[in-house]
Amino acid sequence: MHYLLAYATDAGIKKNRNQDSILIKQAVWKGNPVVLSAVCDGMGGLMQGEVASASLIRAFSGWMDQKLPELLLRRHTGQAVFRSWRNLLTDMNRRIGAYGKRYHIQLGTTVTAVLFVKNRYYTVHVGDSRAYEIANRSRQLTRDQTLVQQEMERGNLTREEAGRDVRRNVLLQCVGASDQVIPACGTGKIRKDAVYVICSDGFYRAVRESEMKEALDPGILKKESVMERRLEDLIRVCRQRGEQDNISALAVRTCKRRDKC
Repeated sequence: MHYLLAYATDAGIKKNRNQDSILIKQAVWKGNPVVLSAVCDGMGGLMQGEVASASLIRAFSGWMDQKLPELLLRRHTGQAVFRSWRNLLTDMNRRIGAYGKRYHIQLGTTVTAVLFVKNRYYTVHVGDSRAYEIANRSRQLTRDQTLVQQEMERGNLTREEAGRDVRRNVLLQCVGASDQVIPACGTGKIRKDAVYVICSDGFYRAVRESEMKEALDPGILKKESVMERRLEDLIRVCRQRGEQDNISALAVRTCKRRDKC
């Protein structure tokens, strides 16, 4: 499998600082490309959210360089990766929390990361950033860890009510601001000629899933420059619709051969 990679990010129409941090990194293992992509959304209502998100992105980047090669040598790659990610997030939750206590501030971050290895993807998720798979249809790969999502699943809110609920930004957990973090991990088979989108809530709140699918349809994304322009176009739509939060999205387009995308 080969990949085309692109990203775009914007502070939004209200905030002076962008507290989102992103990672899109490619390496080669035994002649095959390996991609790690992640979005971390520093808590908008908390102080120094960009410190938390950037710290966690650096941790994932270092993990790819230092830990992943060893894990790929193991027979059961998935479970080894998940254990390693859980340990990383437990450690970073402690470190970020300790930093906040030391300087008497409160800070935290979401994380949604997707690792592409051979013919499988692996996801790890805390908070309300999201990952999607877009092919002949779109599919959300992560579940929001929010109060309103929990209430929807309990039958107490409809999707329309959840979109208007004043509690829609209340997270059930986030890295650095929770006593402990229990990440959700998942895996699946990588689809050829698909686009995987990882984004912050400022992106998906203002853009409908059908609009995302139309703009990022794999059939029209043949070059990374086109992918980047499409992401930037969607961010402009978010701004035009009044999105006040930071807006970030990255895209990973799969193809059997780079010259056949």
